[in-house]
Amino acid sequence: MRKQGFTLIELLVVVSIIGLLVSVLLPQFSRARKAAKTTACASNMRSLMQAVHLYANENEDRIIGAGLAHGGVGNEHAAWINTLKDFYGRDERIARCPQDRSTHWKVPVNPSTTTTTGASGPGNTGGDQPRLRRTSYGTNYYTVAAIGNRGPYNMLSKIRRSSTTIHMVEIAEVGPFAVSDHVHPETWWSNPRRLAGEEVELERHLESSNYSYFDGHVEKHVFEATYLIDEANSSLQNIVWRHNRYDPEIAR
Repeated sequence: MRKQGFTLIELLVVVSIIGLLVSVLLPQFSRARKAAKTTACASNMRSLMQAVHLYANENEDRIIGAGLAHGGVGNEHAAWINTLKDFYGRDERIARCPQDRSTHWKVPVNPSTTTTTGASGPGNTGGDQPRLRRTSYGTNYYTVAAIGNRGPYNMLSKIRRSSTTIHMVEIAEVGPFAVSDHVHPETWWSNPRRLAGEEVELERHLESSNYSYFDGHVEKHVFEATYLIDEANSSLQNIVWRHNRYDPEIAR
């Protein structure tokens, strides 16, 4: 009479099947974890946009400014990470994407190693001191200062296309912009992906990134869905856009 139990071959078959299942399921679990963090990041950005609107309601329709200049020098009094705190509940986790792995949360960016000029003016407390990363998110500079002979678009009522105009992006994890609180899309036109990639973390979420809009919604895009030039019909004097969701005048 045969004893109950598994033979060596049967055990090997079972182990092989388990190994196969693990190899199939692990990538799925990894993608699921990343998707959950992408959703958490989008939730953070929606909360920040709610805070932006609350801030505007109490400040004559004004949009938050920016004060943390790229490279580490800046104006603490103007930095939105400070001015907006009373409106997002002072929960610092809201200002950080759960997939943000920048080393500059603990290792400062030293201004002396960059070629970037910092902000100046009243309240400038940055000096030449190294600065740590303060947030994963940055505002669109079109809403901070005048560019050329237009703007600034620093009031909600000036944003005529609120559902197609981007307000916040995910800040780059390395380089001088890692410690900033804003980005400069008005400078990206000569080589969009390369220049934007120095300021924005373009592929944090499965080769995409989260972007928040002035109407409060958040979308995940590849960069070219937000900023794309019609190169065949453009010149240095006349840029024809397929997408430019940063410039409030032409956002679409």
